[in-house]
Order: sequence, then C-alpha cells, then structure tokens
Amino acid sequence: MRVLMFGWEFPPYQAGGLATATSGLVKGLLRNGVDVTLVVPFQVEDAGIPGLRLRSTVGAKGRWKRIRVPSPVQAYHTVEQYALQWEETKRGTGGRGNPYGANLFEEIERFAEIAEDIAAEEPHDVIDCHDWITYPAARRAAAVSGRPLVAHLHATERDRSGDGANPEIQRREREGVLAAHRIICNSRMMKRQVVAEYGAVPGRVAVVPWGIDEQVAKADLEVPRPFGDDAPVVLFLGRVTRQKGPEFFVEVARRVADVEPETRFLMVGTGDLLPRIIERTVALGLAERVHFAGGLSGPDVDRAFRMATVCVMPSVSEPFGLVALESLRSGTPCILPRESGVAEVVRHALRADFWDVEQMADQVVGVLRHRVLHRELQRRGAAEVRSPRFSLDEPARGTARVYREAMNVSTGGG
Repeated sequence: MRVLMFGWEFPPYQAGGLATATSGLVKGLLRNGVDVTLVVPFQVEDAGIPGLRLRSTVGAKGRWKRIRVPSPVQAYHTVEQYALQWEETKRGTGGRGNPYGANLFEEIERFAEIAEDIAAEEPHDVIDCHDWITYPAARRAAAVSGRPLVAHLHATERDRSGDGANPEIQRREREGVLAAHRIICNSRMMKRQVVAEYGAVPGRVAVVPWGIDEQVAKADLEVPRPFGDDAPVVLFLGRVTRQKGPEFFVEVARRVADVEPETRFLMVGTGDLLPRIIERTVALGLAERVHFAGGLSGPDVDRAFRMATVCVMPSVSEPFGLVALESLRSGTPCILPRESGVAEVVRHALRADFWDVEQMADQVVGVLRHRVLHRELQRRGAAEVRSPRFSLDEPARGTARVYREAMNVSTGGG
C-alpha cells in the first residue's frame, strides 16, 4: 500500500504535538509495510527515518515563484498570530522578497496548488492529511488522482480557540472532514465532537489512539539540578495557549507553594499567553519559584521530564495528550485532565478537572509528600506506556485498516 501524506509539521519543524504524532505514525506505517511519501511546506534535508520519502513544496515548479526565507507558518497559529509573526518575519528580512502571504489562507492555497502537481507525479493508493491546514492540499490531490481521502483530525478550532473560534477555519474543517472517505480521530471524545459539530457520519469516523516511540532517554543522560538535589519540581510542558490551561497551572503553583515552600515550578513552552502568565506569577508572589524555560526539543525535553517530580496537564481541551505518554515513559508521574483523550486509555495516572485547582494542588502535594505513592505511579506508569498497547505499531495498524476501508469504499466495495 502506498500513501501520499500531507503534513504541516515534522521534526525538527514543530510548534506542538502534531509533529511528534506525525513522525510516530510514519515510523509505525513504514515498519508495517506501508510506503509513505510525506509532503511538507518547508525545506527538507534528511528525514532521519529510513524508507520515508519526504518531499517539500519549497522550490517546486508552479505558477508561484518560490524563494527560501524564514517562514512564519506554524500548525498551531491562529490567523491573528500568523499575521503578527509575519510582520516580525518581514521586519527581520527588511521587508525584502518575502513570498509568504500576510494571510495564512494564502499560504495554505499555495501549498495546495503544488499538491496537485505532486499527486500527478507520485504513485499512491490513498491520500492522508493532518488537520484543517492540509485539507485543501489533500482535496486537490484527490481530485487529480481519484484516490480515496483519509482525514486525520487531531484537534478542532473550538479546541484551540474556545469561544474565539475562527468561523473560516471551522468552515474549512467541516469541508475537509465531510469530503473524506474516512476520518481518523485520536479519542472517543474527539469523535463525538466531530459528529456533533460537523455532522460527520459516525460509521465513517474511526478512533485510533496515539502510541509513543519506544526509544527511552539514555540512562546516562545528564539531568540538570539547578534547584538542588532535593528540591521537588512540578512541570508544565506544552504550548502556552488557552487550550493548554497555563493560567490554572500557576494557580496550582500558588497553593502548592503555600504548603511546600521548597517546591519549584518549571514551565516549558511558548505561546501567546506567555506575557500574561509571567505577569500573573509576579502578582501571585511566585517570581522566584516559577521558572520559564521557553520551547525545548529533543534531549532537552527528556531532561525536563526527568528533572521533574510530577507533571501537571491542566488542559482546557485535550483531544489526546502525547505529553502524558512522554512523561510516563520518562518515569514522571502525571496528572491528566479528566476530560481528555489520553485519560480514556491511560490507567496509572491521577485525574482532575482542569478548573479544579484545589484538587490538582492536593494531588501534587500528595505525590510530593508520599514517596510510596510517587514510586508506584512512577513504576506502573512507565510499565504501562512501554507495553505493546502504546507502541507505534498499534496506531499504524489501526490507520492501515482505515486506509483499506477507504479504498474499498472508493471502489464501490461498501
């Protein structure tokens, strides 16, 4: 089976979990005998994954002239964030020769245009795409080749933006999922949302939870101890945006610090709420206890998990939550949002409502004070995510089944 896949993120180009999820899926598909050609909107070099054919739309021949410049395009940007970042990029290049549009939708259409040419050149049996930002490219590719379309939906615009959801993005999401022969969601929660909000036929929506790369951080990886060997560390790792609930994390931090004053709080990530969160930590008297590490990648992420005593995920909306699997794999107990995709499949982690800062604070204090509880969560969580149930093979096999269903439907097989 040959898959033509359209993605917007892929390591090392990533703003959130989409790159990790795409990379893991590709690895699993390849080792299960599925050929993958992945098309991305940035310059590619070595994919770092044997067998993957990685193609870039940068420099591709077409009606648009392509010049390699710093790009403001990120998968998790809102339209407004894209415009602000574009202005910064333009200033950084002196306003000279930037071929990227100030409008995110223009850039998506450029990507989609090149997708038509690639679909005509690349042999494939099925087309796969990730989130609304690649749906136009996949739809135009399917119109050229006549091959069935499978749409992954990792999160909806409502998940990312809440009441401030962009109606144009929602329209494009609806068009994409309704045009697909099959839709893949990463949780039952996500499936219910797609059916309710976009009118997707339930029988066409498959639930395929994500797995995680079995590779574990090296045992000899140097783990920094900037706060001393005995200081407990509470970790937040994710985009500092409304969706991930960073404001609830700092409220938890205030309550934990009141009873465990030696505790330090580490926030890893960037996002539009970062200035507001910094201001709030100062207002709460936490300026010397909350530490902002910015965005991290690769071994630095492993170090952050391993230096932490517990990881807290206060996400307002979390269709899945790969951070939880990464935390548990590293041996760091995790507190999950009760209404999250990962909470549907992970057993050995604590749960709380994102808004219930009192309960989250109580759980953090319990993990910090009770060594037996910490040790059991650590041991059982690590063993769970290293089981075959969370390997990369499971989502790959589930996705391949959906591919075959889509191919069967497109040929009139039911």
